[in-house]
Amino acid sequence: MAYLTYIEKETIRRLFGISDGFVFKYWSDQGKYNKNKTKELIYDACGINIYNDEGYRGLSQEKCIKKIWDEGTPQIIANLLEALSEYFYFAMGNDWWSDEDSYDYNQVQKIIKRLREMSAVELPTKQTPENLTIILEDIESNLMNQKPELVIDRLHTFSCEYLRGLCAKHNISTVDAKGNQQPTHSLVGMLRKWYEDNQYCDSRFALTAIKNSISLFESFNHVRNEHSAAHPNHLLSKAEAEYVVRIVSDTLNFLDKIEKVHEEKKIP
Repeated sequence: MAYLTYIEKETIRRLFGISDGFVFKYWSDQGKYNKNKTKELIYDACGINIYNDEGYRGLSQEKCIKKIWDEGTPQIIANLLEALSEYFYFAMGNDWWSDEDSYDYNQVQKIIKRLREMSAVELPTKQTPENLTIILEDIESNLMNQKPELVIDRLHTFSCEYLRGLCAKHNISTVDAKGNQQPTHSLVGMLRKWYEDNQYCDSRFALTAIKNSISLFESFNHVRNEHSAAHPNHLLSKAEAEYVVRIVSDTLNFLDKIEKVHEEKKIP
């Protein structure tokens, strides 16, 4: 999801000298700034090591910033902009600020404030059982505190209960022949079949997307058991944990929107 507008990105580029592959290019050209400083700023703000983390290795400073813009949560992007702002303020010192610098700096602070006020992740709430409210609050709290690795277990619990609720709504049994609860990926598979049989989706694309998410939820089960705080595991990196959370939450929201479309059709 795009959290920054084109004009906002251009303002940020201009203030922080993001161009031609560099950050603070005007200081880089003078030998006063280098990629190591960008690496430290991004690591402190976002927990991402652009030299070692997969997806960032080999990218220019500018491309690393753009990747965070494109893939980061509102909170991560706000952290990055705040770190760049603090460095800009520090490096400028008592030097004369142009009217353009002052305007751009103030605009960036407004962008940071807007991002801070946004929810870190959207999850369906309309059909959420009351007993899951505390889980939602815990998920939001950890995301706001930049701890996505601690969200995995809570999100897995939420996903299981939410998907079971959707299955119950459509009279789909959530237990197997032995009376055991079906895992999340099986719940998604049964919902996908029900949607197809009842023509809930307008396109094969939507059905294919849901089908492909079955394997993602199966992997999510593994992540929860082997890489979450549910057990004394080695936790995922922040970048990978955020990606897992985003993919799972986006899928749940997609299912929620399908349900809402058909609910609205029933309203006379």
